[in-house]
Amino acid sequence: MYNNRKFVSNKLHPITNYIITNEKFKTKTMKKIVKLMSKAAVLGLMLSLTGCYYDDLQVAEEIVIEDEVSFATDIQGIFNDNDCMRCHNADRDPDLRVGQAYNSLVPEYVVANDPESSLLVTQLEDGHRSVSATEIALIKAWIDQGAQE
Repeated sequence: MYNNRKFVSNKLHPITNYIITNEKFKTKTMKKIVKLMSKAAVLGLMLSLTGCYYDDLQVAEEIVIEDEVSFATDIQGIFNDNDCMRCHNADRDPDLRVGQAYNSLVPEYVVANDPESSLLVTQLEDGHRSVSATEIALIKAWIDQGAQE
């Protein structure tokens, strides 16, 4: 059987025959597909332009410590609060126990007046334990002030 100048098998369901042979249905379907594809393309373009990872990147604020920092109260307090002596004791350098910490840190781990060259700061900034940014700023201030005992 020939219908609309196309051959349609008699074995197909009548609705399938209608869909295949009906040019209006094909045109409407194609228009819907094109419309859907164009919406998807616009959505993809919008997401690619607005979803930049680096737009949400937050830069850590520099914490400035202006007060004089004491090793005995401020810095040793950081080691005590973070329980650093549990690992850093007589068996492991630097020994951060009370009375031992200063001599164990200076000059091997701390370069006076240069926190960025100090191994202590480098290790803490790399995420050693859970020392806070404020505590690291306090250690840097102590080093900037000459790393006095």
